[in-house]
Amino acid sequence: MKYIVLITKHHDGFCLWPTQHTDYSVKSTPYKGDLVKEVVQSARKHDLKVGFYYSLWDRHEKSHDTHDWAYVAFMKKQLEELLTGYGEIIEVWFDGFWKKQKSGWTKKEEISGEVIARDTQANRDETFIQAWRTEGAYRWQMDHVYQFIKSLQPDCLVMNNSTTAYPGVPLHPVDIRSGEKYTKAKEDKKVWNWLGKDLYLPMQIETTLSIKGTSQFPSGNWFWHESDHSVASKEQILKWKRVAEKMQANLLLNVGPMANGKLRPEDEKVLLSLGR
Repeated sequence: MKYIVLITKHHDGFCLWPTQHTDYSVKSTPYKGDLVKEVVQSARKHDLKVGFYYSLWDRHEKSHDTHDWAYVAFMKKQLEELLTGYGEIIEVWFDGFWKKQKSGWTKKEEISGEVIARDTQANRDETFIQAWRTEGAYRWQMDHVYQFIKSLQPDCLVMNNSTTAYPGVPLHPVDIRSGEKYTKAKEDKKVWNWLGKDLYLPMQIETTLSIKGTSQFPSGNWFWHESDHSVASKEQILKWKRVAEKMQANLLLNVGPMANGKLRPEDEKVLLSLGR
């Protein structure tokens, strides 16, 4: 492993660092510390680079649903904290764009869960990119946010999760593409035109060690569930790694911490077995 990506804020809006821009964070807990700082320090102690996941969708911050510009200003303040307070960050991974993207979808289930079978409609990906550029990118002010990130950390790579409905599709402007649960080798378009130039955009394939999912996410849970002790085998993980290598992509494995903050014992066991 060469890097980790920490979820700093997921869709619920709770922040794992003591942000100055909402009380909905670790500073309002008995812990009162900075989990982001602790994880970053530990990662660097073990020579791991660090990336941050940051949810665009925020179910706690009221401006998310009432005022697009106010919410973008809120996001920028939080991103500035994350990108100026913890040293070099190699990746910012956005997620939740679909909450302000109503157009472009071909089926309702594409925005309500995990899509297994892909529609092979001609030009489907390009059509969705245009829909994103017309609506989502404007409402999220993504061109402005991208430039803001680069002004703080020019070498930080920006990614925007395009969901399992459109794996590998770049939601411009980005530097890398998301291939969520893209665990079978498939033909992958790596060069995309953006602002009149052909750009090589590498892929990060994300999947989770849980393999017993729900009706909404059938191939495995992203978060901890007390009843779920399923875990991918060492052989399965190595197979995913070979798929990523064939697709010239990075493989990022998800482990959902338990309620006590520790990793599931089954996750720990299989991860340690990879080094043997």
